Amino acid sequence: MSKATLLGVIAITFLAMNAARAADSLKITCTGDMFEPGGVKKSPATTLTAILSPANKATKVSIDFGQDTISPLVLSNNPLQLKFRTKDFTGEYFHYSGDMFLIYRSGNLARLSCTPR
Repeated sequence: MSKATLLGVIAITFLAMNAARAADSLKITCTGDMFEPGGVKKSPATTLTAILSPANKATKVSIDFGQDTISPLVLSNNPLQLKFRTKDFTGEYFHYSGDMFLIYRSGNLARLSCTPR
């Protein structure tokens, strides 16, 4: 086997592995508003990045708020909704609409719209 052929095989293998890895998780960016218990909107807007793994049936969630990353416990995942929990909030992500809600123990509610990255 020539060097060019070997390099071609290695390059194709590398690309295929990266494509499989990328298909294995869904990375989404979410932005929205935080509301206080009385319905009053708080500022600033909430922005986060979440990774759902594997993409088709997430059993792991990683959320980055910009300063730190947390890994909530996945409570359930079905074709309609992914539900997860941390010590501070319960999260619900709706697969069809891309909406995410973070329901805080303090009574605050974050309503976010998410798009794939």
